[in-house]
Amino acid sequence: MRSIAFATLLATITAGLAAVTPELSARQGGSSGGGGNEVTLLFCTEPNFEPNTCQTAGVLNACTPFVAPFDDSIESLSNTFAGVACAVYVNDDCTGDSLIVANLAQFDNLGVSNPSLNNALSSFQCIGSV
Repeated sequence: MRSIAFATLLATITAGLAAVTPELSARQGGSSGGGGNEVTLLFCTEPNFEPNTCQTAGVLNACTPFVAPFDDSIESLSNTFAGVACAVYVNDDCTGDSLIVANLAQFDNLGVSNPSLNNALSSFQCIGSV
């Protein structure tokens, strides 16, 4: 039931994003030449995107586990990719408690905004159109 509700929510977000962001941003072509399926979720092991504590990753429509040193250590994150919504999860198979990181949204300090998810995230999945 929870996954159906989540899928419905993400579909609604995606449809809304398509309506308000008709033009692609410069990032939407994917910079690594992988066929345009790359998206960019920025995640950091310190609050406020502390330099030298961050990494980016993401493949559209795929569950991506966070690897060390980021697994269960994320304190700030940002969806830097227009037209895409991402969900971050506490389990490494994109299940469990989650947080939607909508189109271009950012969470500077999960310890303040979402304490139960601070240092607890293990995977993410992004959907949308690129």
